[in-house]
Amino acid sequence: MMPASTKPDPNRSSGRPKESRVTAALLEAALEELSGKGYEAMTIASLAARVHTSKQAIYRRWKDKSALAAAAIRHGLDQTRFAPPQRGSVARDLETALTDMVTSLQDTALGGAIRALIPLRANPALGSVLNEAEDDRRLLLRQIFIATPFEAEMETRIDLLLGLIYFNLHIRNRKVTREMIGSAIHLVLGLTAPRAPGPRASVALP
Repeated sequence: MMPASTKPDPNRSSGRPKESRVTAALLEAALEELSGKGYEAMTIASLAARVHTSKQAIYRRWKDKSALAAAAIRHGLDQTRFAPPQRGSVARDLETALTDMVTSLQDTALGGAIRALIPLRANPALGSVLNEAEDDRRLLLRQIFIATPFEAEMETRIDLLLGLIYFNLHIRNRKVTREMIGSAIHLVLGLTAPRAPGPRASVALP
């Protein structure tokens, strides 16, 4: 992944360094609490105590908890920018992109926060920010496939690759390994030749 973005964060107050620091601290604290405790257990009071500020200071920034949670996810996304494709090898670009995505979703507070919010995506604010995160991932993969021999059925290829990540992380609660990523890439690109199935173990009948 690339270093944190230097573009201005729209959630931070301009011209007031202390206010900006408090805002950033609240967003970081919200990410950690969402990841560690979940949305329902995270409270405005606990965040205020953690950052040594008041509940009123939080409500001046965000109208409710869902708006704060959405802002925290956007803050995390702004700090996690994926490297652009190098356009030398589709397989290598996919491996880099998917490995970075897995690291972000699997090993960071942002990933834990996103997983905590998935069951709540019917909430308009939370659903919107989850869609933004998904759009970012799909855009990067489109940039890899576009203008290559693999552009045909591009969206289906993307569904299959992201499906590997989402199914294992969100449904099976299982870590995604580099080997799994590599196998999926080779299958999606048609680089794995079909093989005859191995011998099946015999089953003794009663």
